[in-house]
Amino acid sequence: MPKTSVQVIQPRRLPQTVQTLRRFGLSPISSSNKTPPLLTLAPYPFGKSTRLPGKGGRSIPPLLVPDSTNPANTLTLLRKLGTSSPGPFFAAGKAGQINAALFAAACLAPGNPKIRQALQSFRSRQTTSVPLWP
Repeated sequence: MPKTSVQVIQPRRLPQTVQTLRRFGLSPISSSNKTPPLLTLAPYPFGKSTRLPGKGGRSIPPLLVPDSTNPANTLTLLRKLGTSSPGPFFAAGKAGQINAALFAAACLAPGNPKIRQALQSFRSRQTTSVPLWP
């Protein structure tokens, strides 16, 4: 079975996303790759010249991760995004990057047993790492 690909636009801005995708056996590809990806992840805000899939209705919209770690800046970005969002968006910073990758893996898991097994293993490790008493 070929590796499942996920396009990451500007991967240097989303290092935790790329690392988490690799943990689940997904191969993040750059926007210059000609292979059509199943999902696209993009930092928000993105440059005006960035061509996002889904804006023209041709493919699935990208998953957006705000690129600010400052809460005030993040709220400003989300207010600007409003109803014009070309796709779903996640929290800002490291947590948002990881959650976007987990969401991408969960979307692709039903069609790929290796991703499904890696995701189930990750979730069970997370569950057992939570203390019974705080």
